[in-house]
Amino acid sequence: MNPKRSSRLTNRYLLLSLLVALVPLLLFASIYDSYFFQLLGKVTNAQLGSRVAAVQNEFQVHLRERAYQLDVLADELDSPVIYSESGVNSLSTELQTLLRLQTDLHNVYGIVFFDKQRRFLWSFPDNAYSAERYQSSLRYGPIAFDDTELYGPEPYSFNHPPAVLMLKPIAASFNASEQYYIGLVLRFNSLASLPKNLGAEGIYTPLLEVPGHRLFDIVGQPVEHHTKAVKGYPLIPEWNLQLIQNKDLVSPPSAAMRNGLISLVLLTAGLLLILHFYVSKHLERQLDSLIKGVERVAAGDLDSPVPLQPGTEVERLTHAIERMRGQLNQTIKATIDIERQASLGQLAAGLAHDIRNPLTIVGMTIKTLIKREAKPKHVEMLHMVEEEIDRVEQVVNNLLNYARPNPPKQEYLQLSDELDSIAALVDASARKQHVILKIECPQDLTILADPSHVRQVLMNLILNAIQAMPPAGGEILLSGQKQEHHIVLSVIDNGPGISDTELARVFEPFFTTKTAGTGLGLSICKTLLNANHAELTIESEIGVGTSVHLSFNLPPKQADTHE
Repeated sequence: MNPKRSSRLTNRYLLLSLLVALVPLLLFASIYDSYFFQLLGKVTNAQLGSRVAAVQNEFQVHLRERAYQLDVLADELDSPVIYSESGVNSLSTELQTLLRLQTDLHNVYGIVFFDKQRRFLWSFPDNAYSAERYQSSLRYGPIAFDDTELYGPEPYSFNHPPAVLMLKPIAASFNASEQYYIGLVLRFNSLASLPKNLGAEGIYTPLLEVPGHRLFDIVGQPVEHHTKAVKGYPLIPEWNLQLIQNKDLVSPPSAAMRNGLISLVLLTAGLLLILHFYVSKHLERQLDSLIKGVERVAAGDLDSPVPLQPGTEVERLTHAIERMRGQLNQTIKATIDIERQASLGQLAAGLAHDIRNPLTIVGMTIKTLIKREAKPKHVEMLHMVEEEIDRVEQVVNNLLNYARPNPPKQEYLQLSDELDSIAALVDASARKQHVILKIECPQDLTILADPSHVRQVLMNLILNAIQAMPPAGGEILLSGQKQEHHIVLSVIDNGPGISDTELARVFEPFFTTKTAGTGLGLSICKTLLNANHAELTIESEIGVGTSVHLSFNLPPKQADTHE
């Protein structure tokens, strides 16, 4: 790297940035006064009148769209059984779908049904409205709008958002002499937010005046009555738009503000010059450190991270190099694992053929000799030989399970039942080691996995934890919990823990700290979990204990086959 060349490059870009930053500030200072005059021109009465007229039209169009929506619903919901207290139970699937589509709109909370005396019957969804809320809304209505009636908005409450009830009488085809009523529970905030553009420049604060002489802001929050509104505009009967003027923004600019802006320009120029020299040196140090990190990766050091260089483009470049280093490291490790498994597969196949058959014959012979031997000492020796044969058989099975695991046959498993079953199997071993087993798992927690694979993994992890306990014993917690996108099954012990050096190698085949271990247990567990699309992670601290976490994907919902 040539420092002088780097310095020239940074000087070029930083001086350009200085020019780009100062020119707009100087231009802004020169047109400062004219900007305020233009701003005042935008809020003249003529312009304000046209914008208010647009809000008035938009408000009425919004209500007419909801009235049309009621007409459509009235045509579809033309059945006497619907207009009864149990009408919700008579809805067909198609009508439920129609109502759900109508209530999915962002400006509608629900649909309400009334009998011919305007008594509240029911609402869809069932929690969208209630008879109590209806009685509360009657204080603020009815307000006639076209062929509908408006009630509300309700008094403001923290328990539910305020709503406006739009009620429409319908002439039922099944009884032309009687009228029933259907209503929409409108989202009051959607009405209150319509004038928000009038306050975009900060000159005016728009407020919505509703029946009862109540005032609300553009987000639907109640406000105290202002002393005097600049102007009021009717929207519909008893609904008005009030505009409060912000006098600070419409006053002419002062000389102090102009002088302050000029001082700001000069201060900015000085700070940018100081920043120029600082960034030049800082950028040079960043690039030098980044190049050294890349050279280490190129030399084959894939475990040492590239030092993070804070900043925009340099930081993104550092993250990109780190991702490249990590992916390259994973690719190399994955290739090694594939080659190792392929070699173990060939070794396991040879062992299965060359060792299992002779072991079977020897085992059968030993069993026969045990039955015929009369001397207890000889019988004991034969049992020792039989145990050693079983241990060799187990080593061969471990090699086969690691190199060529059976494909998973996934089923829905209830974790609490699986944990209870496994705890019962290892209970004797746990009590012998003075270990207490505890289970914390909800009854309804379910995963989709191969039952035999899950049992084999859990048995291995629990037995490892029991064997690692000190003579005084300890405690093992089997925990299952649902997280945002996963179900996590944990085996947590308070044993001696695992050192960082050993923890980095626990998944390597044939690595073990046990005198009689094969070093394949955790490797087999990880292989089986990968086959079931699950992950295994281990956390440990010396003197505190070890936590092993199995992370399963959330299972898809089971199909409802109930007829």
